[in-house]
Amino acid sequence: MTPFWWMGSAGFLAIEASYVPQIARLHRLKRAEEMSYFFPLLNVIGRLLALAYSVTEHNDVFVSGFVLGITLRVILLAQVWLYRRKPSPIRASRPELVTT
Repeated sequence: MTPFWWMGSAGFLAIEASYVPQIARLHRLKRAEEMSYFFPLLNVIGRLLALAYSVTEHNDVFVSGFVLGITLRVILLAQVWLYRRKPSPIRASRPELVTT
């Protein structure tokens, strides 16, 4: 492990922490009509591929960062799926927000 592993770890934490406010906001609002499925889905796919590469290269900092990122993005994707399926009072009053 290089002497600067902490820089990579701090960088990953800062990047991945940027998802926490969005996850908290969706949890608080209990709706996700405006959220795209594709953004977190493509992000998870990209991180899975990068994780596979990092594992083959035995880079523990990147493996840890990508696992954390995948976990947060799966949570976000699950929230979008769950809250879009759940009946919302806003959808009932605004039929143009109903998605098929």
